[in-house]
Amino acid sequence: MTSRRALALYFVLVLAAMTWVSWQACVNPSTSTLPAYTGKALNVLGGYVTVCAEPWGLATMFDAYFGFLAFWLYVAWRERTVTARLGWFVALMLLGNFAIAAYALLCLRASTSADPAAIFFTRQPAA
Repeated sequence: MTSRRALALYFVLVLAAMTWVSWQACVNPSTSTLPAYTGKALNVLGGYVTVCAEPWGLATMFDAYFGFLAFWLYVAWRERTVTARLGWFVALMLLGNFAIAAYALLCLRASTSADPAAIFFTRQPAA
């Protein structure tokens, strides 16, 4: 298996895993928060508030969003237009690892190189 194919497989798996875990979190709230979800379908915002109410949940959110911001700095370096930079910023802040995986897959698709370093460490825009 080539490095390029392995990277593509990894990011497809990230998308699949994030979709599954996000869906599970939306439709199967924990028993400690179940009363707050009664009668509400796919309450993502409510789940976010519940997670941030816990100290470790808040720490996890800080960790995740600092990571998303760090990845965006890479995207901002790589992308050439302000529109692309802002679009990816919004996508990263709203979608997190979904956007990271999508960006990586777009980079892989746009590149003709088989060398992962050339794919990810050049200033060639993703799309």
